[in-house]
Formats: sequence, structure tokens, C-alpha cells
Amino acid sequence: MRQIDDLDVLKVMTSRFRMKLFSLLFRIGPITVSELARRMDADPGQVSYHLRQMQKHGLIEDVPELARDSRERWVRSAMGGLAVVDLQTPEARAVVQAWTSQWVIDQFERLRDFERTHMTLPEDWQNAAFGSSRHLRLTTDELAQLADQLDAVLQPWRELTKSRVESNEAPPDTRPIFIFYHAFPEEP
Repeated sequence: MRQIDDLDVLKVMTSRFRMKLFSLLFRIGPITVSELARRMDADPGQVSYHLRQMQKHGLIEDVPELARDSRERWVRSAMGGLAVVDLQTPEARAVVQAWTSQWVIDQFERLRDFERTHMTLPEDWQNAAFGSSRHLRLTTDELAQLADQLDAVLQPWRELTKSRVESNEAPPDTRPIFIFYHAFPEEP
């Protein structure tokens, strides 16, 4: 996970188009620019432009060893995720808010897409998918402990995923799995 403390890097990711590109790259691993353009229903030139902006800030990287010829460009996410370090200036807070809004929109669009299409999945995948919500009463320290515990539960699964991506070896029925959860205080 990359800690983002550079406002310029965060500004790059406030673009809805770039957020979707990054999400797709993160989800599916190395991919050609032409395939990205097809999946985004966008012009390859537009996709290339946005990828260059992201690459300038170390968010994505080229994977030239996968190219079959000099015209084919492969790219991938250059990190396992993003975490924003608290930036204190008014401009920084505005950029963080814009980025966070795009991030939340992305999460809920992905959930909506799953809900709209989940019946087309094989039955075992339909049965394995899950969702949940809980209402708890916690102190700030307890909420921080909960976050640490959830992170610890996911750590072995992140390591397994990382090893599969790096080795490019995974069981044939492996699929990208999207997990998101939010824990925040509400008014009583």
C-alpha cells in the first residue's frame, strides 16, 4: 500500500476516468492499452494520455516484457493500493475530499454492477459472494482496534493474491474479488 502525501499525485486521481482506469488495472493486472480502451469504451489515445499522467506520478508502470511487438503496450498498477496521509492545508483537504468522493462512487458503482449481473455468474460464485452490515456502539479506541483486526484478517489473503499476481500462477477458477467496508460514527 502506497502512502500518498503528495498533493499532485492525489490530484491525478481525482479524475473519474483515471480512477476507473486505476481500479481496472488494479483488479485485472497487466493489460494492453488497447484492451483497457475496449473495456473502458474509450479511444486508445484518450486512455494513453491518462495513463501517461498516472505514470508520471508512479501510479502505473509499463510491462514491456509482455509486449509481442513494438506497437503493443502493456501496463499495470505500480502498487498494491493507495492510502492518503492526512494533508492539512485547505487546498489539500479539498483535493482529498474530491479523491474520496470518486473512490466512494467507484466502490458503489462496482457493487451496483455486481448486483445487476450476479445472476449470470456460476452458482458456486453466486453462493460464495456475501455482504453484511452491523451496527455497533464503540469508542474511538475500540473502532481503531476493529480496523486493526479487520486488516489482520485480510493480510494473509493479500499476501496470497500478491504471490499469485507476481508469479502469474493462480488456479484456473480464480477471479478478482472486491472487498470494501466502511466503519464510521453516525449521529445517535
